[in-house]
Amino acid sequence: MSFDVIVNPAFQQPAGFTQSQFRKLDQLYCMAAAEKALTYRTVDCNFDDGLASYTYYKSEHTEPYLQFVIRKVGPRTTLFELYKQEKGRIAKSSVFDRVTEKLSNEINALFED
Repeated sequence: MSFDVIVNPAFQQPAGFTQSQFRKLDQLYCMAAAEKALTYRTVDCNFDDGLASYTYYKSEHTEPYLQFVIRKVGPRTTLFELYKQEKGRIAKSSVFDRVTEKLSNEINALFED
């Protein structure tokens, strides 16, 4: 009897943050900037601590409105968190798409204001 091993490429990927994920965060900012809902952003990385953040501002001289945090919490685990001004953390997951969906909803809500 022979057994086939099922290989799941997603499981074998190293933990971290990909260029396409960064592009998705930047695309959301560019969409909001085109509508003048957000006008400033910053990107900070601390490779020693395994921490990065992408912060969105309504204007350059205001407090951060939204902050997307990428934190390496283990050798194979990356945690994504979303913080909103005056509310604190509003999303936390090890699945990038779950947190970016919440980010997208928050940015889209700016267009309705």
